[in-house]
Amino acid sequence: MNIEQFINKNIEKRDVYIKLLDVVNRVERTWHEQFTDFLTPDEQYFLNKVAEGREIVIKYFGGKESFERAVALISKVEMDIEFPVDIIKVKGNFKFEKLTHRDYLGTLLSLGIKREKIGDINVFDDGAEIYILRDFSDYVIYNISKIKHTGVKLEKITIDQARERLDIFEEKIVNVSSLRLDAIVSGAYNLSRAEGANLVKQGNVKLNYVLNDDQSFKVNEGDIVSVRGYGRFLFSKVLGYTKSQRLCVLIKKYK
Repeated sequence: MNIEQFINKNIEKRDVYIKLLDVVNRVERTWHEQFTDFLTPDEQYFLNKVAEGREIVIKYFGGKESFERAVALISKVEMDIEFPVDIIKVKGNFKFEKLTHRDYLGTLLSLGIKREKIGDINVFDDGAEIYILRDFSDYVIYNISKIKHTGVKLEKITIDQARERLDIFEEKIVNVSSLRLDAIVSGAYNLSRAEGANLVKQGNVKLNYVLNDDQSFKVNEGDIVSVRGYGRFLFSKVLGYTKSQRLCVLIKKYK
């Protein structure tokens, strides 16, 4: 991958990518390992590409089993070291008010904590589990007693006590003319082919968390497509053909 071209193509993340590149160069030069803040999937992708072909080891921790945001350990050799991440369990009576991911995140941000210091927030019917950098966990526990109108209690738990991430999807079957990126985006959001093509051309679509402005790019089963202003979905599988020979595909929209 041409690092400079990638950065220029994803200009909104330019500062983050340059910082990650600097960290890798510093670790390679000094042999001093370093942890990052929580990285989004596209930032993890970039970091992996930067490390390719170099004597750099990357390890991630972001949750139990599957996760999106993760802290990276960048080192010159394999290391068995504890990540500086705490897990906070939120408990309360949610019978009368159902809290969303946005509610939990908004409360954390209102404390002045930057988004990159917070990892995944896994929301369940009986509360949530928040992954956060250790430097901020006590501050959060001592300063949050209510989220929206619901009183809550917070406590630290171990990774063994944590639950696996729960992804909630809305399944949708759509008919498309091809597996081109613009066709899949159009079908997923009931847009015209021209509208879907424009979203891709204008840099509003990411494929597997990486900006892709190639309208004709073929989408594969298991790919995750993010569309600015619309959300994201998993391209699950091709189900077959209609009588008119259009493709029948299953997508799963993230809620």
